[in-house]
Amino acid sequence: MFNNITNEKIYQQVINQIQNMILEGKLKNGDKLMSERELSQKMGVSRTSIREALRVLETMGIIESRQGEGNFICNKIETSLIQPLSMMFTLNNGDYKDIIELRRMIELEAVKLAAIRGTDEELEELKMISQRLTKKDEIYNKGEIDKEIHYKITCMSKNFLIKSLYTISLNLLENFIINSRQKIVEFYHEEETLNLQHKKICEAIIDRNPESAYKYMKKVI
Repeated sequence: MFNNITNEKIYQQVINQIQNMILEGKLKNGDKLMSERELSQKMGVSRTSIREALRVLETMGIIESRQGEGNFICNKIETSLIQPLSMMFTLNNGDYKDIIELRRMIELEAVKLAAIRGTDEELEELKMISQRLTKKDEIYNKGEIDKEIHYKITCMSKNFLIKSLYTISLNLLENFIINSRQKIVEFYHEEETLNLQHKKICEAIIDRNPESAYKYMKKVI
C-alpha cells in the first residue's frame, strides 16, 4: 500500500503519499490510519518523520488525532483555510467590498440551486427559520437568524464547494468587518426592510421559484 521513501524532505513525502491515497480513493473520510509504528515500518522511515507528517496533516485539516484512539481521515480543510486566507486578505489590503463581491457570486448561484434542489424537509426547516424574523420577542437575535438563513440556503444548494466558500467568506466578514450586519441595515435604513427581503427570499425558495429567489437575494447582498 505504501512505498519506501529515500529522498530528502521525508516528512513531506509521507504527506504526499497519504494525500495521494485519499485522491485515489484508498483512504476515505472517517478511515483510521495505521499506528505511527506501523506507518514507520511500511514506509521505511523514522517515527519522527511520521509524527511530523501527521502534525502537518492535522494542521491542514486532513486528519484528526483522537486521544486514545489514533489518527483518522477527516474533512476539516474548510476550517484550516480560514487563517491563511485571513492573512492573505490582510497582506493584500483587502476591504469590505472584496468579501461582498465574493459572497454575491456564491449566494446568487446558491439561492437558485436551493429552490431547485432543496428537499421538502429542508423547505419546511427554512420556513420555520424565516418565521422567526417577524417575531418581536427579544430572545431572537436577528443577526444570527440572518446567518442561519444564508447558511441553510448554501446547504440546500447541495454543492459542498459553495457551502465551504460561503463559510470561509462569512468568517472573513466577521473577522474584519465589525458589526457587518449593522452596515447592511444602515444601507436599508431599517432592520425591518432587511428582514422583509429575507422573508421574500425564503418564500421564493419554498415556492421553488429560482428566478424570484435570485431577484430578492440580489437586493440583499
